Amino acid sequence: MAVTSILVGVGVATALAPDAIIALSRKLVSPVGIYVAATVRCACGLALLLIARGSRAPAVLGIMGAALVLAGIVFPFLGVENSKARVEWEAEHLLFLRLEGLLFVWGGLVIYRLAKPPAAVIAPAPSNNSFERTREG
Repeated sequence: MAVTSILVGVGVATALAPDAIIALSRKLVSPVGIYVAATVRCACGLALLLIARGSRAPAVLGIMGAALVLAGIVFPFLGVENSKARVEWEAEHLLFLRLEGLLFVWGGLVIYRLAKPPAAVIAPAPSNNSFERTREG
């Protein structure tokens, strides 16, 4: 639920208010900000890897989790200047940024749907007659 909430929240905010996201991104792009973002990505990826085994599609969630962990590991090596350049490029291409936000929402919904374990088969409740018989006998 936490991973889904993060992805859907960021996606909705990005799709609906890209200017606010750009302004926030400009403030947060720093060496510390990059490490925080990398940590969040790795944590989300590890969470997906942990829930993948008991999910409806373990391979899909495993791949998504591994991709997030890899992105979190690589992100600090790209550096502050690269991050600033990406933020400025996205500021010039708001349609792309909105589509990216919709992709985040879609990804969050896919994770939510796949992370649920398959529905268990529930045995029907005993009828009143069988209950009475077991109580008497």
